Amino acid sequence: MVTISEVAKRAGVSVSTVSRVINDSPHVSNKKKQLILDAMAQLNYQPLLAARQLRGSGSKTIAVTIPYITNPFFSYLIAAIEHTAVDRNYKIIIVQTFGQKQHELNAFELMKNSQVDAVIMCAIENDWEVIQEYRQYGKIGICNEYFDNTELPQVYADQEAGMYIGTKYLLNKGYQKLALCTGQNEFSFKPKGTDLNSDRYRGFLRALREYGLQPKSKWLFTNVNTIEESRHTFQRYMEMNDRPDAIIAASDQVAAGMVAEAQQLGIQIPADIGVLGFDDQPISQIVSSPLTTIHQPVDLIGAKIADQIIDALEGKSEENQQTVFPLNLVIRESV
Repeated sequence: MVTISEVAKRAGVSVSTVSRVINDSPHVSNKKKQLILDAMAQLNYQPLLAARQLRGSGSKTIAVTIPYITNPFFSYLIAAIEHTAVDRNYKIIIVQTFGQKQHELNAFELMKNSQVDAVIMCAIENDWEVIQEYRQYGKIGICNEYFDNTELPQVYADQEAGMYIGTKYLLNKGYQKLALCTGQNEFSFKPKGTDLNSDRYRGFLRALREYGLQPKSKWLFTNVNTIEESRHTFQRYMEMNDRPDAIIAASDQVAAGMVAEAQQLGIQIPADIGVLGFDDQPISQIVSSPLTTIHQPVDLIGAKIADQIIDALEGKSEENQQTVFPLNLVIRESV
């Protein structure tokens, strides 16, 4: 089966340009359009009917992928996306990926089979090379996370700056031995703007180095996503001879689990250890030691990506728009 990438290569254009021609977008020159049509004819490429639907003739439905609906951050993000979509007469369906590549592809198969017009990704499981092949079947947008390209609508927050602000606040408060949690399998250091978790790590390192400090590998905790996992992580902290004096959590949910475990073990927060959250979700205000946390504008992120993807579906904007929101620190009692 001929792919859209092969058509793009034969015509000497980008995949996004081929996608625009397939979707009858006006933002392609006549010369490029003819090159693409010629390449499609030479390769006998036949896009599905869903990919050629004219404005207003689709299903008016958008699939939204999230790792876990039980994570409050993604619940609020979904609510913001759906509120905007409903206001614009679109429906959404939720696809939980559980962090698995195949589950994510299930959403794209819905688009391929004309059941939805677009997919909004709130997390990324597959590589760009896999995802871009589905652009011929509809629109794809990304929020919260991001790819190192501008071929898709992307809405996210400045993760590096947010983590830098939070880390520097701890250092200014006198904390010197900082631990960091991630929900990923490992800490990676990729080029700026490539990956959310890498950018957070970059902001953490930048703040440490300004104080002449280096991270300790034993204080870098991986695969910490849930309250239960965070409680286990805090137990690991308790077993250490050389303990950190503050922990930066991957989310408020993780931070809340640590506060709960500390309380059960008789550890005082912040007297014995500081805990910094991330997201500023409602749970951050109701734990026994209300969380100092890094605020993410989840309502703005969700509303913006919904508007951008619907504008793209209706031919009102270019696909490759990017919006980056700032993050700020909310100071409470946990540090």
